[in-house]
Amino acid sequence: MTNAPKLRAGIGFRAILLGLLLIPINCYWVTMTEIKFCSNDSTCVSLFMTVVTILFFLTLLNILVAKRFPGAALNQAELMVVYIMLSISTAMCGHDMMGNLLPNLINVFYFNTPQNGWDKFHHFIPTWFAPRDKEILRGFYEGSSTLYTAAHLKAWAIPMAVWTSFLMVIGYIMLCTNTIVRKQWADREKLTFPIIQMPLEMTKDAGMSGFFSNKYLWIGFAIPLVLQSLNELNFFYPNVPSVQIKLLDMGQFITTRPWNGVGWFPIAFYPFAIGLAFFLPADLSFSCWFFYLFRKAMDVFAVGMGWRDPGASPAMQRFPYFAEQSAGAWIALSLIMVYSSRKYLWQVILRAMGKDSELDDTMEPMSYRSAIIGILIGLLLIFMFCQAAGMDWYVPIIFFALYFIVCIAITRIRAELGPPAHELNFFRPEEIMTAAFGTQALGAQNMTIMTYFYWFNRGYRNLVMPHQLEAFKIGEVAKANNRKIAGIIMLATFVGIVATFWALLHMYYINGAATAKIQAGYRTGIGSYAFDRLNGWVINPKRVDTSGVSFMFIGAAIALVLTLMKGQFLWWPFHPIGYGLAVSYAMDYFWFTTLIGWGCKALTTRYGGIKMYRQALPFFMGLILGDYVTASLWGLVGWALNVTTYRTFI
Repeated sequence: MTNAPKLRAGIGFRAILLGLLLIPINCYWVTMTEIKFCSNDSTCVSLFMTVVTILFFLTLLNILVAKRFPGAALNQAELMVVYIMLSISTAMCGHDMMGNLLPNLINVFYFNTPQNGWDKFHHFIPTWFAPRDKEILRGFYEGSSTLYTAAHLKAWAIPMAVWTSFLMVIGYIMLCTNTIVRKQWADREKLTFPIIQMPLEMTKDAGMSGFFSNKYLWIGFAIPLVLQSLNELNFFYPNVPSVQIKLLDMGQFITTRPWNGVGWFPIAFYPFAIGLAFFLPADLSFSCWFFYLFRKAMDVFAVGMGWRDPGASPAMQRFPYFAEQSAGAWIALSLIMVYSSRKYLWQVILRAMGKDSELDDTMEPMSYRSAIIGILIGLLLIFMFCQAAGMDWYVPIIFFALYFIVCIAITRIRAELGPPAHELNFFRPEEIMTAAFGTQALGAQNMTIMTYFYWFNRGYRNLVMPHQLEAFKIGEVAKANNRKIAGIIMLATFVGIVATFWALLHMYYINGAATAKIQAGYRTGIGSYAFDRLNGWVINPKRVDTSGVSFMFIGAAIALVLTLMKGQFLWWPFHPIGYGLAVSYAMDYFWFTTLIGWGCKALTTRYGGIKMYRQALPFFMGLILGDYVTASLWGLVGWALNVTTYRTFI
């Protein structure tokens, strides 16, 4: 805009201060809507809902301020610093991170009974892991209490310090790893970082770039606004008409054998997911829904051959071993990514050693030497943590090797392809290890501590590592200093962890984790599932799962073949990441919306070319933005009225 007011440049302290003020508010918002009311699964998706909503209203407010007081308005770099801080902290407080943490720590003590026999694990658990006094925990589970008593605060002080330190080390290792890969992925390969394109476009020129004046944006915005609001009103007033846009299980209508082997077969019409799918590369979106349908076809085939019962739960559906295929595929994809960057990584090592290298790290978040030393020190601290907890020396090495391997793969996929979600529910290091070694070889002590790690490797939807790398890309676009961004990331990580501990404990002691006041009972039941699984391993020991391990290799081989074919033939339509996502539960919710988004993109580019594709982008951004803002605002309404509202997704 030629008449746009001139804004100050750079990142001011005020942006960091604003982010720090908003982090506790946002963490408490996520805690209330996701756990207490279970009305908004805002952190289940790659682009966090509450963060986008806050940025949306902050940018609109900023436009008004800029027109009246230009010197007081935030520039794009400052707006995106707030976005970065909120994204990093939200990754800490969401579904598959600290939202799972507290029940995973203490359920084993409070719900111990003679029937489940969980007391046999108590002596394996360090006293500094969690409070175990049932009187201290009673208020947590029964509610009508308060966190703010000397006994409660003292009981939680050491566990909070322990797990805050643990998470800070994990976050710092990821930050150092992102420092190493950033130049290769962002500068050399020029990955597109699809997830952050809408926030960047929204805040371009501090929101005065014309983004909000595009009529197609508001048409797209209006569609989910109307649909979601109708469904919300119908939830309270059944006479109001509703529109089915969230999950509908088509499998319930399929009763004839072997077709009933398809099992749970959901379709949905989430506007935001259709919008996100429109941004995906066509080969990836095609591969996601194709391999999902292929997976379901294999389920039908297995029932037809009599290899399994159509009514079996996913955990019991052994053939065709999709969980094991998933594990093998993701290990292979991760190793392929590392191998393909081997020449670059060697240059990183040379630079870190002070030898001649083609790389310059002066503009990186930290020097390559500092990054490598940081990774080594972080891994050593984790190893010492696990040793102090009683694990054998080799177990944490394998466990965290598997964990960080998949973290790197997810980060790369987010940067290159931007899937709507990356729920890898079938990739769990402890289950891979029990299949490969058997439970008796690992022993109860090792398995107990691995069970305590279940909260952060259950699904990977809230992995902070991709948000860190996206923060550096944001810094590049907004012309911010990468070293300052690195400091902001670690600051937001710490504040987010502390704020989430406070939000969870404050909420649980008032409402009670085991009462009807907490709608998300499955969230507090995660700890019980983890220790029931451990109990099963101890009572009924598992031998080495030869078939399961074999299918891990099959999954790895399929991923490798797809990668080789993709690299050799331009016409090859299948993307290996699509296979990895489809067999990992990530596509169960979103395969149909991915199909719709793929179809919209294919038709747009085929009959309108790149020009029509660019014209359509604001409409699909509007679908995302309208869905996010509407769902978030209705969640706030429920919070304000202290009532459960229409659940946006499931």
